[in-house]
Amino acid sequence: MTTSPHRQASAAAGEQSTVQPATWTPSRPVPGQVNILPVLGIGEIRAGDDLAGVLLPALQAMDVQDGDVLCVSTKIVSKALGLRVDPEHRDTAVDSAAVRTVARRRHTRVVTSVVQIASGPVMAAAGVDSSNAPDGPLLLPEDPDACARDLHRSLSDVLGIRIGVLLTDTSSRIWRVGVGDIALGAAGVTSLQDLRGGADADGRALTVTVRNLADELAAAADLVKGKASGVPAALVRGVHAATDGAVPARELSRTGEDDWFRRPSLESVWVALGLEPHQEPIARMSPEPVAERIDRALAVAAIPRHGDPGHRAVARLVPAPGTASSGPDRSDGPGGPDGLEDLEGLGGPALSTDARIEVVPAGPDPENWIAAGSLAERIRVALGAESLGAPLPTLAIDIARPEIPEDRR
Repeated sequence: MTTSPHRQASAAAGEQSTVQPATWTPSRPVPGQVNILPVLGIGEIRAGDDLAGVLLPALQAMDVQDGDVLCVSTKIVSKALGLRVDPEHRDTAVDSAAVRTVARRRHTRVVTSVVQIASGPVMAAAGVDSSNAPDGPLLLPEDPDACARDLHRSLSDVLGIRIGVLLTDTSSRIWRVGVGDIALGAAGVTSLQDLRGGADADGRALTVTVRNLADELAAAADLVKGKASGVPAALVRGVHAATDGAVPARELSRTGEDDWFRRPSLESVWVALGLEPHQEPIARMSPEPVAERIDRALAVAAIPRHGDPGHRAVARLVPAPGTASSGPDRSDGPGGPDGLEDLEGLGGPALSTDARIEVVPAGPDPENWIAAGSLAERIRVALGAESLGAPLPTLAIDIARPEIPEDRR
């Protein structure tokens, strides 16, 4: 709750406040002031509940006003729709909800799939969430905008005012640490405000600014909702022009040609090297040892493109003299299930400026030497990808002569 400066000063001096309630109330913000009001009294939502019917009494008690935006946690929509799944079927549910896989990352022994869902957003585990879901993980609605429109229609018909509805959910942001709420569904909200053609405070023309108002409203509402407060909805009041238009939340997701980050750096290089999705290794979420990253690069480089012959060259990491032995040899053919050994727990040799990578043709024939040269270049590309996140030591890549068995005749 916001407190006026007069009231704060009086309280600090130990005086009885004489400010009248009519001077300022939470329901009547002054121009430029935004209020975020928790919607209280919402009990546990069960499958089959009429969500609009549950929310209406609380909204009427709050004196809901024209221009307010109701932000509702998508989780209670999922609960009302009965979108639960058995815990043992969680991974299958994630796969079914995914339009495409963007990346997979390992945290200890748990692998998290980052995927694009049908409604557009890219989310960890397709938004399947077990928090505040004692009866089993909850799935996101397939069309959150449609759910928002249904709720908006039901509330507007009874309230008779212009109210916006957002369905919100917690998500992380690319290149940002932590999570915040974003809008997954929208109805009656100017989700995108195009400020191009206007001017900034100094009079300079705005040429690129399109404001994502829906996500800003969702994040603001989460300040009074949150995962542990038991408050699944909030009203945001006082945001100018928030309900002057109607832009669905689907328009907030960059998809197709507009997607600047369709795959992360590692996955993009693996695709360019010709790996199939089932052949891609899984990087860790946490920082990885240098030796593990080098071994992964050798493993990736060793997988031939579809249709190319394999087993014509071998690569291995040769440690500096006096250090531990090198890791497993990597040939230009599959080296284990789906072409990759399990990299979990690999240590590898201690690296120094004397460590190097040795590529050996399988035999003296020209095609084997060509294969060795190709493998060496694939290794350089794979190492370059591993170096994008954090530098790797410079390793010489040598092509050595193959050992030719003696003719004992």
